[in-house]
Amino acid sequence: MTERLIVGVYGSARLPESDPRWVAAFDLGAALAEAGFTVATGGYEGIMGAASRGAKSKGGEVLGYTVTSWDGLEANEAVTRRIDSADLFDRLRLFSEADLLIGLDGGIGTLAEIAVAWNLLQVSDARPLLLVGDAWVELVDLVRRRLVVGPADLDVVHVLPSGTPTSMVLAEARMLIGERIGLGAPWEASHPAPTPAER
Repeated sequence: MTERLIVGVYGSARLPESDPRWVAAFDLGAALAEAGFTVATGGYEGIMGAASRGAKSKGGEVLGYTVTSWDGLEANEAVTRRIDSADLFDRLRLFSEADLLIGLDGGIGTLAEIAVAWNLLQVSDARPLLLVGDAWVELVDLVRRRLVVGPADLDVVHVLPSGTPTSMVLAEARMLIGERIGLGAPWEASHPAPTPAER
């Protein structure tokens, strides 16, 4: 098991390196690794590959939660430790064990991952969920207006708009993890990682 706190990053497998959202994901992966976090992604390309490569560029550990049943899909080369899941549901369980989950730009798969993480926050002592992007801002507003939810259901999700500087996303991540592990303040790289029993 990794000794560092784990930040899981969700995002589309389809975005190319020329897309500004790919670049933003690379920068975030680099910033997370530089701050001392292990980065976990789905292990494939697009946003996942960007965050993986960004983290590896700073010497960070990169976990790739791949799916065995998806024949022919190889993990990107930046993954330092590949962890195969039997299926999508097992992969979701692995992500639920991360210390923080960050949802970046994505499609239906990313939406499914975010929905599961959000639901777990409603019914258990799950890890924090940070969504970055205007699509998620709009989604949270749609949920507020159209679904059967209350303020407590919405308060468990933290949302930042598209174009938020990487430094601000990192600051929010550090704050959420600090609150999660009981520091009451941003987590710093100088803090030892908690044992599984302490999480």
